Amino acid sequence: MKHYIYNKVRNLLFAPCTLLLFSCYDLTDMSHNPYEIEGTGGAANNEVIVVDDNTKYADINLDFYVTAEDSAYWKDYISAVPGDFRSFLYQCYYSQYQRATNLTHDVYSGYGAYNQPKHMNGSPRYGYTDGWSAYRWEDFYNSRCTEYRNILRALKFNSSPDHYKNMFYKTRIYMVFALLANTDTYGDMPCKEYVQAKIPEENNVHYDSQEEIYDCMFRMLEQAVDSINPEDKSQYNITEDDICYFGDDYKWLRFANTLRLRMALRISNVDPERAQKEGEAALNSQYGLMQSNDDNMQTVPKYASTSIGGEDSGGDENGMAMCSVAYGGEFVLSWDMEQFYRNLSTGGAEYTVRVGSGRNATNVTKIIDPRCLKTWYRANMTSTSLASGEESQREDYVGCHRNAQDDAISMSVLSYSLTKTQPKPASKELNPDYYFNYCRPHVWLGYAESLFLKAEAVLRGWSGEALTMNVEDYVRAGIQASMDHYQVNTADAQSYINGVICLNDGTFQSGDKERILEALITHKWMAVFPNGNEGWADLRRTDYPALEGMYNTETGVVTNTSGDPLLDHHLIKRLLYPNSESSNQYFTSNVELQEKNKQSTRLWWDVDDTNDESGNRKTYNNFR
Repeated sequence: MKHYIYNKVRNLLFAPCTLLLFSCYDLTDMSHNPYEIEGTGGAANNEVIVVDDNTKYADINLDFYVTAEDSAYWKDYISAVPGDFRSFLYQCYYSQYQRATNLTHDVYSGYGAYNQPKHMNGSPRYGYTDGWSAYRWEDFYNSRCTEYRNILRALKFNSSPDHYKNMFYKTRIYMVFALLANTDTYGDMPCKEYVQAKIPEENNVHYDSQEEIYDCMFRMLEQAVDSINPEDKSQYNITEDDICYFGDDYKWLRFANTLRLRMALRISNVDPERAQKEGEAALNSQYGLMQSNDDNMQTVPKYASTSIGGEDSGGDENGMAMCSVAYGGEFVLSWDMEQFYRNLSTGGAEYTVRVGSGRNATNVTKIIDPRCLKTWYRANMTSTSLASGEESQREDYVGCHRNAQDDAISMSVLSYSLTKTQPKPASKELNPDYYFNYCRPHVWLGYAESLFLKAEAVLRGWSGEALTMNVEDYVRAGIQASMDHYQVNTADAQSYINGVICLNDGTFQSGDKERILEALITHKWMAVFPNGNEGWADLRRTDYPALEGMYNTETGVVTNTSGDPLLDHHLIKRLLYPNSESSNQYFTSNVELQEKNKQSTRLWWDVDDTNDESGNRKTYNNFR
């Protein structure tokens, strides 16, 4: 592989993008090139000097050097790196949250449903809405890749790049995290040119296959973990603006290993050999995996206090709380999740519902997953009760069918459960009884998930120093870690765990790996909430948990508005590429890419459909 020395490769400072969380009443189509790099004024000069690179990372390394003049520019740019890094961490998963994630991934994962009739014929019913979904693509390539490019060039092209090595590779780790969320949304997409901090040719941007992207991501993590020296205290480090781990290199390394294990399991059906190799490398790393909820990778809303990584701002609140409570009840609890809250365990937290009136009034005691009481209001909240943060004891927790008909949803009567969010200013506090307060961090990969990842690794027969328990014990520990995250009291958590059905009905002694996997993934899905990115990915990979689709098997009514008849009875598998790709010569000249650009097309690692042609769930084989 050859290195290139570019003459005057320079990116000028660009205006930072601000996270805008607002309701979708004023939606407009994207009207500009998503690959346009803000403030650059064009691509790089192509005068090069060739240098050999014979390492195994040659195709993902920065394969160019800059002139002395530009090196001086990047040396000065170092002062801007902390701000870029903060924005890179914050915006990757949170920018335009409702449009880019909540209307799609949070619904397709089964976590929530939409109660807003104006939105239903868009993405909640599989209809592609470019003015919503294109934000994810445009924001990643235009803004986040620009931040990544500027950070890497500043850390590399200076007089002492070794001094910045740890920070360079921590940035690369987070780039993998960002790439994962996007390739698992679209499949094939532009990757390596961006990984190498290049500016691609305008309107002719090359796509990499998803298999190539996963190979790239695995090697980026391997290289980063092998290169970071957490004991070198002389290294340049970002602390305050590292709003995830505040400069703790060991946490970054544990995150990288946990992410690598997540990715390994993602490809376990399509490439079992590579999956085991990558998974066992993560499990045998000297740095280990996540050790507690303190290691959770999360986005802290800017609304939160500075002490936990926020900015104490007046806006930029928790995204899901905004989509639910702040927007008057648009996003609500799904029927699927309500069923799992009620039916996965015979134990849990007790609550009462007041029924009847006058002398005939009585309290009916019910039992439910204690996490439900922390995260959702009871149904039929009003503007008055939302303003006080008090729910009616006469109401119960009610989920909305994601395939609900128009007459079953309304913004006038809030018939379904909304996120449990205290009104301001109380919502500035992390009140454990109101999980979705506006300051609540949004977890994207957490300790509970890491335990379920270990459980599946054991189930698949993988080995590693990090594996010390059997599948059942890891599932039990994962549930407990989730309860701890929600600060569920010991009695309720123990009652729930003692009553978990799959821990008492012989599932883990059955020897039936598929049965065990369904139980494992279903409880993992509960613990991963509210991360719709991962919930939807696991559903497509394993076909668990058992969720309803757009086809209503009771009424025979199809609510699919995508225009793709396959989605009448099948679950959605990916998002369309944005309309702006019509100006990308590589895309328009690639017939195979265009033919695959359907929302019913399975991604590379998704080896089977969830439903049959009649809309019924199939029998699955996740152990090929």
